[in-house]
Amino acid sequence: MKFRMVKRTSPLLTVMAVLSLGGIVATTAEAAAPAPVRTPREAAPFDLTGYWTAVVSEDWRWRMVTPAKGDFASLPLNDEGVKVGNEWDPAKDAAAGAQCKAFGAGGIMRMPTRLHVTWQDDLTLKVETDHGQQTRLLRFAAPRPAPAAGPGGAPGLPPLAPAAVSGAPSLQGNTVARWNVNTLEGATNNLVAGYLRRNGAPYSENAIVFEYWNQHTDFGDTWLTVTTVVRDPKYLRQELITSSSFKKLPDGSKWTPLPCDRA
Repeated sequence: MKFRMVKRTSPLLTVMAVLSLGGIVATTAEAAAPAPVRTPREAAPFDLTGYWTAVVSEDWRWRMVTPAKGDFASLPLNDEGVKVGNEWDPAKDAAAGAQCKAFGAGGIMRMPTRLHVTWQDDLTLKVETDHGQQTRLLRFAAPRPAPAAGPGGAPGLPPLAPAAVSGAPSLQGNTVARWNVNTLEGATNNLVAGYLRRNGAPYSENAIVFEYWNQHTDFGDTWLTVTTVVRDPKYLRQELITSSSFKKLPDGSKWTPLPCDRA
């Protein structure tokens, strides 16, 4: 009589193989599943809402008071910009109802102002100032899947470009915004001409303002740093880059709305 040996598989090995295969299938399915699309409000890497106050630790003579006429030190004005700046006449601005020209998007973040930041809706950040009583709207695009990672794992985002001009120009213009890792980026165009300083140092209606908002904590306080880049080939030889600091306040008890001619 001949005996044939039958190779049997251990029940334990069979279970392990099934579980392993199931894990591979699940992992593949998870990898293939698209990441959930979140609104800009949901995707915010930090909370900007609340009240903030400017902390002026540099450029005091140009930010806290109105500089003397013709004091354009540290500004890269070209010859035309200097000429226009030297023609500044505050009485003419007042007569024309243009007292707020220093409170436009090109100069407002350098003011010794407080900010009140809220979400107007899931796609729009609303930034109000008490000095000059200005309102800025930072508009995000509708949410869509995140872009593929670029070199080194950083998101593959191209430089932010301003939107196509629409509507009448204004002091605050049109701002498009996006989150780029841990930075809020903004690009503003469609502006009326304004002042970089309260003494008439000009930027033109052709200016584009780029901004980079970052938050950090230090010694128990929450801080906001806004880097502003003003690009204006009409009046500037090169980009004007400034960095302004704001400290978060516990509430709005110090909020003091002032019109432009009193701020």
